[in-house]
Amino acid sequence: MKKLVSLMALFAGMGFAGSMPTEHYTVEDIPLPKSVAPEIGGLACNPAGELVVVLRRSGIIIGTPHRDPKQFQWRVFSDASMHNPCGVLLGAEGDLLVPQMQELTWIKDMNGDGLADLYQAVSTAWGVSGNYHETIAGPIPDGEGNWFLAIGTASHNGPVFYNVRGAYSPIGRRGRNYSAVEYKGWVVKIRPDGSLIPWASGFRANNGMCMDPSGNLWVTDNQGDWRGTSPLYHVEEGDFCGHPSSLVWDKAFFPDKGDPLNYGVDKLDAMRKRAAVLFPQGLMANSPTEPIVDVTRGRFGPFAGQMFVGDVAGRRILRVMVEKVKGQYQGACVKFIDGSGLRGGSNRLAFGPDGNALYVGQTYRGWGGPTEGLQRIVFQDKDPFEVHSMKLTENGFRLKFTGQLDAELAKDPKSYEFKHYWFKYGHAYGSAQMDKTPVAVKSVEVIDEEMVDVVLADPLEAKKVYQLDVKVRSSNGKPVVNPTLCYTVNEIL
Repeated sequence: MKKLVSLMALFAGMGFAGSMPTEHYTVEDIPLPKSVAPEIGGLACNPAGELVVVLRRSGIIIGTPHRDPKQFQWRVFSDASMHNPCGVLLGAEGDLLVPQMQELTWIKDMNGDGLADLYQAVSTAWGVSGNYHETIAGPIPDGEGNWFLAIGTASHNGPVFYNVRGAYSPIGRRGRNYSAVEYKGWVVKIRPDGSLIPWASGFRANNGMCMDPSGNLWVTDNQGDWRGTSPLYHVEEGDFCGHPSSLVWDKAFFPDKGDPLNYGVDKLDAMRKRAAVLFPQGLMANSPTEPIVDVTRGRFGPFAGQMFVGDVAGRRILRVMVEKVKGQYQGACVKFIDGSGLRGGSNRLAFGPDGNALYVGQTYRGWGGPTEGLQRIVFQDKDPFEVHSMKLTENGFRLKFTGQLDAELAKDPKSYEFKHYWFKYGHAYGSAQMDKTPVAVKSVEVIDEEMVDVVLADPLEAKKVYQLDVKVRSSNGKPVVNPTLCYTVNEIL
């Protein structure tokens, strides 16, 4: 009876909001039932084309998409409140695998009535301290029957419980963001039997991960202590990604090498993996969340194969383009949607069943304006004029655009303004752009009507972010919609 009452309440008092059209993409508000707290922790599209919405405090609802965002039909799958779920994976026959702060949970409809009636803990193999900041993102299948989870550290703004689950480390308890219990600050792999494989360490607030079609695992993190600015990592087994608190749970490091916080910045810097892409704070992203790969084959515009990344503290979605240089990934980021009706709090992303819409689930956790709910970004079948890709050359960058260039502007070196800088690594919270230096353009070679090679006057430098502001126009006079790009150079050719 309780679930039937909740189901009836779900449809009571629904309110609607508008949308803001743009020339290339429309940002639409999708009203959620007023009976639920609209804080979204997980999004997925099931085989039936329905949108699965995991709410951080109000269970799970499922919606049938409609061309009119006001006409979604919603039903309850679960009315059980969960402990800050931050992801969802669809299983067989409509089952859901949801990461809560204390466990990874199968949620199943056993009798086929459309309502969840089994909640089964798959794994509880990590510690629980009770700190509010220890979010768990995922799960991401590894292709071999296991799942990746991203487990965040605790924050000095909140305590740990007197009684914790699992081992407790007084060494790990110190620091601004800390790892008092296993495996805070890690990416781990969970086996079907619930056992845990430590996979990669050195994370702070890794609230987002995805697997690309080639089997590469990508994880975002947030600016803070030991994070000069927010990064995107290509994560492989054994990586240490820079935040030292988690090393107290690395048997290859602690206790033989001593206290991680006293190990020395230079030694930690030498052993850490560098981010594939850095998101300059304030310019690009303040609190990046879930990355998602565009596998729509052009149904969502001209960016197939690239990544989109949410930002919980800004009204934007980023676009990321990566390439492999000397065996390691690096690349560029640029704003994709900036404002245009998009709210802040963009926590989770999912493509719709037709591929022409990107759903954005939002929540407010105190790092931005109080915005939350569900929106979608719909492609209007008209490509924007943008820098499609930015790739490294021996003496500069190759830029490909999404449309035909104004030939005169394209070949003018003044159409490309560069600067480079770097971010300091250490215990301090964030970093300024260090040694910001203008970079002159020597020449430009027009490769074809949509591509140029920009040759810099000085040799490229590794371990720098190259910021580019583009002033070219299309052949019909359109400016670049998002003209500022930032390319993270780890290796040079």
